[in-house]
Amino acid sequence: EEPEHLNWYRAPGESWTKKFKHVVGILHTNYFQYALDQPAALVRAPAMRLLCSWMCRAHCHRVVKLSGTIDKVAPEKELVENVHGVRGTFLNTGEEVKRRLLDTSKSDPVFDKDAVPTIYFIGKMLWSKGLGSLMELLKYAEESAGIKVKVDMYGGGPDKDAAEKKADSLDLDMPFHGPVDHAKLDFSHKIFVNPSTSEVLCTTSAEALAMGKFVILPSHVSNDFFAQFPNCLSYASKEEFVGNLFYAMTHSPEPLSDQYLHALSWKAATIRLENAGCIPEAEAQQMQEFLSSEDGGVEIPLPPLIESEQRRKQISTTFRYTRHRYRQFRSRLSSEVLQNKVLPKKLREQVATGLEQQLDLDIDQIIESPKLRLKLSPAELDKSLLELYDNVSASPGGDVLRVIGGGGPVALQNLYMRRQARKGRSRGGEDMSQRFPFNVDGLDDMAGNESDRTASEWIRWALRRNLPTRNGVDSSSAKATPTPDEKVKDTTKMSTSLNMQRRSYSPTLHSWSGLRPPTTFGRHNTFTLLI
Repeated sequence: EEPEHLNWYRAPGESWTKKFKHVVGILHTNYFQYALDQPAALVRAPAMRLLCSWMCRAHCHRVVKLSGTIDKVAPEKELVENVHGVRGTFLNTGEEVKRRLLDTSKSDPVFDKDAVPTIYFIGKMLWSKGLGSLMELLKYAEESAGIKVKVDMYGGGPDKDAAEKKADSLDLDMPFHGPVDHAKLDFSHKIFVNPSTSEVLCTTSAEALAMGKFVILPSHVSNDFFAQFPNCLSYASKEEFVGNLFYAMTHSPEPLSDQYLHALSWKAATIRLENAGCIPEAEAQQMQEFLSSEDGGVEIPLPPLIESEQRRKQISTTFRYTRHRYRQFRSRLSSEVLQNKVLPKKLREQVATGLEQQLDLDIDQIIESPKLRLKLSPAELDKSLLELYDNVSASPGGDVLRVIGGGGPVALQNLYMRRQARKGRSRGGEDMSQRFPFNVDGLDDMAGNESDRTASEWIRWALRRNLPTRNGVDSSSAKATPTPDEKVKDTTKMSTSLNMQRRSYSPTLHSWSGLRPPTTFGRHNTFTLLI
């Protein structure tokens, strides 16, 4: 899972790098790109990039990026590798398409070169997915080469209605069908078009390739993994798009070899994950030297300060002219100081040396692509960021971070665990809240190695952790068939426990994990806790 998701609002407890010897984080999403499209991007985007880098550096030993679209977060511990696969349904379709293409006794009505071209797009209906670009490309193909085709659009999203209106205004044959399982388009279309460049790694492109279809994609770093497949047709211009579209319409896809089918499977993705997640000894030694370096540092790219290129040139020209005049002034002042006999000679030389010093800054680079450089060794930086995270997550500000990042369910989980810890402390005895942020009564007998626990021990441990105790007797050790007198006593005790829960929880809070809100319990009703 993405390190950001796990650590922006995770519940209190030990950090992953303290709990495990080796932590691998996989980056799926380019949050910086999404932040650029939101209001106040000049502040929001750098803050998002810094937060992502903070989480990845503090909680991961190895960072795997699905493609080069994602910017650097921890240069000395990251690499690019596609560790995703597609489910077997798509691979089975690819095998069937391969069989059809190799069968020369009859022509296939969909994948044959003389078949009527069938083209489609599937994805979320957002302008950021390249819908506008797709319409422009199809219109250009119609006007420049006379290629007018029908493109079936599958998927839902907030921009679906607006996209449909624009397609109608351009007189494009683009029917919008709504969401559909991609696997159901197995033998209905031959060509998949995906103009999006905002993806880190497009899953639908991998699925279409696995089904043996032509896939027309822009030449972009997010599509580098797909470029190795023979049915992937990349384009870098409108002319190349038209050429690829015409080629796909007049040819049959190349039957996928076993090697290419295997490359798209989850088995191959798991092997790539194993190779990417491990650290060879030579690399570990180099990393150790780099981490121990006193001259180490980290550069974090920031968005352009000024978007307009013309405005950047004006500012840089003005800056250079002003700097030149200022340096002339300092040079003349230095000469006058040296010629002045009032000050001591040593002092005159020191002042003149200070005036002659210059700070050479590339103003063009600063305005176009500024970088935040932290002059701190990566090891010290990781340690400082982890300590900062622990302090923030344990403070009242941690609740704000969890609510913003995870919403109500995460806030409820954290509130539940903190209240359970307070209950444990109120009963007296050893304060175990630092070890377990929940009710830990009766866990001492299971304090051994977790890997040695049996299934029944895990169940008893979960019951003791989640259910309230009753006069020192945990629920997991209760008798299976109590006597009538015991049933009356147990009913009273259970009712008391439920009343305690009513005082602890707010009736306005939503339920979680399958547990109904406490106000829905009756005095004698039974209840079930899902583990």
